[in-house]
Amino acid sequence: MDNHWHDEVEFLCVVEGEATFQIGMADYELKAGEAIFVPGGEVHGGFSSDGSACSYRAMVFHLDWLGDGRDNISSLFIEPLKNGEAEIPLYYDGSTMWGRRVLVRLARMLRIYESEALARELRIKAELYSLIGDLIENGQWRHAVSNSSMSSYTIARLKAAVTYMEKNFSQPLTVPDLAEVAGMSVGHFSRVFKTVMRKSPMDYLNRYRIKQAAQLLQNTDWSIADVAMETGLTNFSYFSKKFSGIHACTPSQFRKKFRSL
Repeated sequence: MDNHWHDEVEFLCVVEGEATFQIGMADYELKAGEAIFVPGGEVHGGFSSDGSACSYRAMVFHLDWLGDGRDNISSLFIEPLKNGEAEIPLYYDGSTMWGRRVLVRLARMLRIYESEALARELRIKAELYSLIGDLIENGQWRHAVSNSSMSSYTIARLKAAVTYMEKNFSQPLTVPDLAEVAGMSVGHFSRVFKTVMRKSPMDYLNRYRIKQAAQLLQNTDWSIADVAMETGLTNFSYFSKKFSGIHACTPSQFRKKFRSL
């Protein structure tokens, strides 16, 4: 799971195997039965440290779904979470009673979601309220204390560069171009990017280009050369090499596999 961010919050539950998940600048080693919480807007991702497989389920929702600020409950507990003024634990395992209760509620929500119950969304919402209530009663909802080694301003500038990169991936882009968007020196930008995104700027850009190429191979009849040109990888040999490195097959084999399915 490449590093990314979104406005919604997320509970991520590991079902099988184990992997390392990153939230902000912190890493968490998760195995089956454990979970993490990702605050809205936080850069996060996941990777295998030893090549082993990992299956997980993600529950993604906007905190606006739980409160619109019109009642005292929302203004006291939900709005501060949404605005980053309050926080709840990011890691959950079975070592504490409140952690076990959260894991039970998450598992229950997944079962409800997979059911055909007419009121399943209402029941999931009720479970989320109860989950937050459990954390509050056990002293696990607290006012936020910033302990990040990197300023929110620096992260915001990095996000601006990534957003620019993803909007203009088909154009020739260089690290100095992206550093200028971020308002950083080339060296500082490269260091910050590698620290937060776990890839160099060009590695991230080319991986994003390959993702877009895979979409075009699936959904258009364009020639492979045209797909490469459209995604900014004008050197066909390099495009084929990078594509094979990510998908373990050539672009033409990928298209055949997809269409055979």
